[in-house]
Amino acid sequence: MSKMGQRELKHIHWLTMALSLPEEGVAGYFPDEQSRIERLREVRWPQGPTCGRCRGTSITWIETRSRFQCRSCRHQFSVTSDTALHRTRLPLGMWFQAVESLIQYYVSSSLQYHISGHALAQELGVQYVAARRIRKVVVADIDRGGRNFLGAAVCIRASSLPPRIAAYSYDHLRWLVELQLSGSQRDS
Repeated sequence: MSKMGQRELKHIHWLTMALSLPEEGVAGYFPDEQSRIERLREVRWPQGPTCGRCRGTSITWIETRSRFQCRSCRHQFSVTSDTALHRTRLPLGMWFQAVESLIQYYVSSSLQYHISGHALAQELGVQYVAARRIRKVVVADIDRGGRNFLGAAVCIRASSLPPRIAAYSYDHLRWLVELQLSGSQRDS
């Protein structure tokens, strides 16, 4: 059995993310900003929010500011603090949509290219320069080897590998391609 190359491992990564996207799309699954904040909180802090300054776990939510506050050191922070989205002024819905668009485009383009800045700008309704920055941040986060904070937030469906298939093998890649093809044939 031959060893998997980096290209094949990258294909497995992107196909797995594509199959994990919500069936109804991110806009349907996360219809408002509060649901997106809650999802980022679940992904970032599965056991509950933790202060980035003192590591305290006694945290309160300040509704009027949409921020957490540590009861120990009074430090205020958001779900995006110290992440790829730190200090973003864009709505989380735009970031979620960008993640979904990048994944879908990459998989539909035979796992070769990322969506162009102009196409992403048109899809998100932002200027080209903003779309390029969004694309750069998202790809760095969700690409193989990235932190995958955004990918984990958006990719909500879990799929289990059949017992006869070894993880990160050529059989794994073939299985993902077959699933992707059967899904795209159902959609058309």
